Amino acid sequence: MKRIALAAVCASMVATAQAATVDLNINNDTVRAEYDAPLPQNRLSVSVGGLYHEENSATTTLAMVGAHTQEDTATYSMGVGGKGYWLNATGSVSGLALGLGVQGSVSIPQIPQVRVGGHFYYAPRVISFGDIDGLSDLEVRGYYQLLKDADVYLGYRKLGVDVGSNSDDLESGFNVGFVMHF
Repeated sequence: MKRIALAAVCASMVATAQAATVDLNINNDTVRAEYDAPLPQNRLSVSVGGLYHEENSATTTLAMVGAHTQEDTATYSMGVGGKGYWLNATGSVSGLALGLGVQGSVSIPQIPQVRVGGHFYYAPRVISFGDIDGLSDLEVRGYYQLLKDADVYLGYRKLGVDVGSNSDDLESGFNVGFVMHF
């Protein structure tokens, strides 16, 4: 997994910086960061990121590597692809899940600085390994363009993980964050 993450980081660094983004969000228990960039002369984008979650005395680390096609217009952005998730949690729970999903956003024509968007990725048992028997990653956001190259947002994330016969929300709640475009 470390080799895959390193390859994704290297690939994203050679990507065209013009459409790259850095996304960072927080709440009381979680911090999440992700870098996304298109590959040169291609409609394929790669992303690499991570999430750290603390609750009571338990900690969880989640690393993410993804690839998706992307279409951007003046009013919407849409992508379809996959994301690999590596999870390591207190209590010796660890595993890998390969999620398929969609992401996108839509601008509000009457208020061009405002848009809504999100993503959904799903990894059923058949493409989940180790202690993980399934994973779902849902996030919905409301964005406001604060600067030409920076958006702030309020989001809601529900990250569910199935381990054995138990299904648990690793994280479920609101977050605040920003996206920088360069």
